[in-house]
Amino acid sequence: GGFMEDRITKAPCPTYDGRYTFAEDGRCISLLKVLMSNQCIFNCAYCVNRADNDIVRTAFTPREIADLTIEFYRRNYIEGLFLSSGVVGTPDNTMELMIKAIRILRNEYRFGGYIHAKIIPGSDKRLADILGRLCDRISINMEFASHRALNLLASDKSHKDIISSMGNVTNQLVQNKEERRKFKSAPLFAPAGQSTQLIIGATAERDYTIVRLAQALYKKLGMKRVYYSAYMPIVK
Repeated sequence: GGFMEDRITKAPCPTYDGRYTFAEDGRCISLLKVLMSNQCIFNCAYCVNRADNDIVRTAFTPREIADLTIEFYRRNYIEGLFLSSGVVGTPDNTMELMIKAIRILRNEYRFGGYIHAKIIPGSDKRLADILGRLCDRISINMEFASHRALNLLASDKSHKDIISSMGNVTNQLVQNKEERRKFKSAPLFAPAGQSTQLIIGATAERDYTIVRLAQALYKKLGMKRVYYSAYMPIVK
């Protein structure tokens, strides 16, 4: 998608396109899908915001993200926020900016709506833990079904780091369930779980390989959803 959706509407859910998600009870939730920034130090070949692409760069401050979300929410345009970002400076710096925005929403504006935020590949586990305490769902994109494809098209990202981050989230979810079993007042950690996304069509992985990977993610990591995004060549 682009830097920000062109239009935000309240409407029945279409086929999933990133502006909507579904609650555990099947209810459709309309989202503001937005990037903290389209600046990025990564150079993923499939991404319009990659470092060597000659586009206008801009960014929101944490306060601007919070203000935009709460205003749309109060006008009944949206029910939640889906926040991601290009990598601004470093993965940790980017995560800290996202956390600041969500903290303003949760702690200052008392926003009780749905929040889904992306974990930035290569960021500190501690920051993902903080994010999970603030969000309903967190996710890190798997991107491709094979290590080879990731190295070919997104060499700044590490397959090992992505799997490790997913495993850390899974462990935190399990630990949080145990905490909640013992202490009802224990804060929730990503109660809607974690999800991921696979890009389909950029490389020659067989459907069988992709389906087997998705099955493993659901079974071994307790993934709530594996989304699939069709590869769209970037036209300069």
